[in-house]
Amino acid sequence: MKIKITLTLLFFFGVQSFFAQAVKNDSVKIATNTTVVTTVTTTKDTLKVAGTSALLNKDNGVVNRDEKALNDRLRAEKKALKETKRIEKEKKVFEKKQKRFEKQQDKIASNERSVAKLKNKLANEKQNFAQRTARLESKKARGKLSSTNIEKENIKISKSQIKINKLEDDLEKAGNKLTKSRN
Repeated sequence: MKIKITLTLLFFFGVQSFFAQAVKNDSVKIATNTTVVTTVTTTKDTLKVAGTSALLNKDNGVVNRDEKALNDRLRAEKKALKETKRIEKEKKVFEKKQKRFEKQQDKIASNERSVAKLKNKLANEKQNFAQRTARLESKKARGKLSSTNIEKENIKISKSQIKINKLEDDLEKAGNKLTKSRN
């Protein structure tokens, strides 16, 4: 059992050392001032770490230009980001307005349908009213109706007249609603 454990440990150490990454340190010396640049190199990536000692005036000029270029690039990126945010905001506002407009158009179409429906109902009811009154008058003229039947027909005609009045009121309300939704 001890041999198995020892062999597995040796196997794992061997695998670990086989897959380990090599680390290499480089140092660079400058004639007047020393600057140590440490480079940590692995097989996957390279990371450069600069030392903290002072640089020459020439190098400062290069660094300043690099810093200015970096700052300019950062400003340009910020400006581009700001512009994209503004464009996205305008797009959202436009989409909101478009949705509101479509909703208003749907409302107008719905109101127009209800007005047309009420007009049809009103026309049908007026036609029924005219037919009932004509039928009642013709039956009265022939003398075929008793007084109770005449009263029953008058009640039906009155109900029809009430229905016409309600439909006219509803039509007026729907028309007002339609004009309000158009504005």
